[in-house]
Amino acid sequence: MFATLKRTGLALVLAAGAVLTGAAPAPATVAAEVACDSYTHVRVPSVSGWYLHVPSLGANSGNYNCVVVRGHRGFPVLVLQESLVACYGQYVGPNGPDSDFGGNTEHAVRNAQARISQPSVSVDGRFGPKTSFYFSFQAYDHNNGGRHTSVCYRR
Repeated sequence: MFATLKRTGLALVLAAGAVLTGAAPAPATVAAEVACDSYTHVRVPSVSGWYLHVPSLGANSGNYNCVVVRGHRGFPVLVLQESLVACYGQYVGPNGPDSDFGGNTEHAVRNAQARISQPSVSVDGRFGPKTSFYFSFQAYDHNNGGRHTSVCYRR
């Protein structure tokens, strides 16, 4: 009980000190961003066997509450780059899609975000949940071994 009163008293002293010195209160806790670590197959309803590969948190999880940003590598970056090239005509580097999110990919994401032109989508070069929602993804034909179709759809 004494320890609880002591902690409460300390909190009040710190809060009073902040008010007296004009210090801003501590910001509310912000949820940490989580990197997309895989992709989800999203069926194209109008074409049998065609799927979109959408960066996600977990394989085929449908959890798009994640980000793909500069410095990331792997399948989420690759499927993003392939769609940037096929759907938005973007340059992602001298070797094309390479699974490495560098400056060229960041610039390509910015260009795609500008083309999406939605108020809720920031043109910041970061591929997150809001960009993902409005983004067009290349369809893959799973009837033909996952062949790239160069046809694009929103998820």
